[in-house]
Amino acid sequence: MPVFDYHGVSVAYEQAGSGDPILFLHNLGGDRHIWTNQMRALSATNTVYALDLFGYGDSDTPATGYTVENYVRMVSEFIDAQGIDRLTLVGNCFGSALSLLYSRQAPQRVNALVLCSPLTAATLRPTPTGWTARAASHLPLDAVAGLIRLPGLAAHLVVREQLGPRGRGMNGSAFAGLRDRWSEPRRLLAPAAVARDLSKLAVLDTLRPGPAFPPITTIWGARNHILSAAAGARLNATLNPVRAIELPDCGHLVMLEEPETVTSAIRSAARTALAG
Repeated sequence: MPVFDYHGVSVAYEQAGSGDPILFLHNLGGDRHIWTNQMRALSATNTVYALDLFGYGDSDTPATGYTVENYVRMVSEFIDAQGIDRLTLVGNCFGSALSLLYSRQAPQRVNALVLCSPLTAATLRPTPTGWTARAASHLPLDAVAGLIRLPGLAAHLVVREQLGPRGRGMNGSAFAGLRDRWSEPRRLLAPAAVARDLSKLAVLDTLRPGPAFPPITTIWGARNHILSAAAGARLNATLNPVRAIELPDCGHLVMLEEPETVTSAIRSAARTALAG
C-alpha cells in the first residue's frame, strides 16, 4: 500500500488502472474502502486513486490538524505530488465538500465532479448528526474521543443509521469492514475534532458555479438520515448540476447500497466532460 507524506503525516492511498484519472474521497467516519466497487470497475478504463484522509483508515491519526482548510490542502498537495491533471473528483459527504472546495481554487485542474450526499452547513443542520456536531463544536471533546473505543454493537448501529432500506436489506458482509473501522482505537478523534470547523462549509450553500467550473453530478439517497436530502434538493438549485440522481431506497452510503448506479454515473460524468 503506497503512502503520501503530508508534512510528516502518513496518508494511505490506493492506485490502480491506467487512463484518465479519477480521485475518490470518503466521508467522515469512512475510509477509502467504501469505493472498492467503483475502484475495481473503473480501473479497467481509468487511473483510479482512493485516499484515506488523515485520521481515517490506514492513514496516521495526528493529535491536531483536523480543519477543513488543512484537508483541502492535503488533497491539493496529493494531486500535485502525483502529477494528476484534468481529473474527475468523486466524493461522499465530507469528501464531496472537499471536492467542491478544491475545485473552487483550481477549476482548471478538474474535468468533472460527482458528489454523493454533499456535506454543507445547510444539508447537515436539520439532522440529528447536525445537532450532535453543533454540540461537539462547543466542547473540548478531542482528548476524550481519542480514548473512546466503540464496542461492536455501537459500531453496528452507527453504520446501520447510515443505510436506507436497500442497504439494511443487504448481506451484512458488505459493511463489515466499515463496522470494524468504527471499533478501532482513536476513530472518534477526527470526527470530533473537525466538527468545530464544519460551519466553514456554509460557503458551499451560496456557491453558484460559473461557466469555467467543472460540470457537477449529484447523487442523493432519498432515505438519508445523516444529511438532509431535502436540503440537498435546495442545494442543487444553486449548484445547478448537469445531472441530479436520487435513489429512493438508499441512505448515506449510496456507493455501497447501489454500486452499479454510482459507478455508471461516474463513468458517464468522466466521459461526457472529456467529450465536451
